[in-house]
Amino acid sequence: MRTGVKIGLGVLTIAGTHVTINWSEKILNKVEREVTRYKTKKVVKNKFNGNEKLLNIVDDLSDNELDSLSQIVKSVKTSREKMKDMRKKIKDSAGIRL
Repeated sequence: MRTGVKIGLGVLTIAGTHVTINWSEKILNKVEREVTRYKTKKVVKNKFNGNEKLLNIVDDLSDNELDSLSQIVKSVKTSREKMKDMRKKIKDSAGIRL
């Protein structure tokens, strides 16, 4: 094979790989957003008895708003866990049994 053809095929291979990776990342991001939206709607269904107004709000949230809401929920969960740990430590140090 000629050197020019080899270089051309190499460039095409690199370009194709680059396009494939970018396309895959976009699809993964979209799937991740939909999973987050699904999980948020599941929480609304479980904690708020499937309130239609709240479900509609979740549908109308932008991706950034959904991310912010997800971060808030994670922070609340982390805070609850810290409070449980602190309560246990206080009980243990005071010798309180429940």
